[in-house]
Amino acid sequence: MTDKKGEKIYADRVQLAYAKTLDIVAHAVMLVIGAGYLLYIMQLLPLSVPIETVAGNWQLSSSELQAKLHLFSGWSCFASLPLLLHGDAVSYASVVMLSMATILCLATAVIVFFREKNHLFLMIAILQVVVLLVAASGVMTQSH
Repeated sequence: MTDKKGEKIYADRVQLAYAKTLDIVAHAVMLVIGAGYLLYIMQLLPLSVPIETVAGNWQLSSSELQAKLHLFSGWSCFASLPLLLHGDAVSYASVVMLSMATILCLATAVIVFFREKNHLFLMIAILQVVVLLVAASGVMTQSH
């Protein structure tokens, strides 16, 4: 790999694997986001909440809107296929997928560190994946 001046740029296997995974995940998620957006605005799938209802409640915070309209939150949009087959749920799920890109990239780094027998960085990467998974799961959040 070289830069504009012809100088060599060093990238190790972990960086290349992370970048390749990020490239694949980013492109896939962007396609899903675009598809979800089109499904939502063209109303090709039924909506969980009519657009007029959302527009009529702009003054509410997200938690108030969720409580008032009994909307899904967190991972609950993946709870069942009928729930996921709503235009707004597909759009929401695509954003959730985008937020998971870092975990997928770190998981790729874990594999490379394991193959290279780099135990210190392997443990650090595993801890990062575990912390992100625990944070994403909502286990540590207070319930209301």
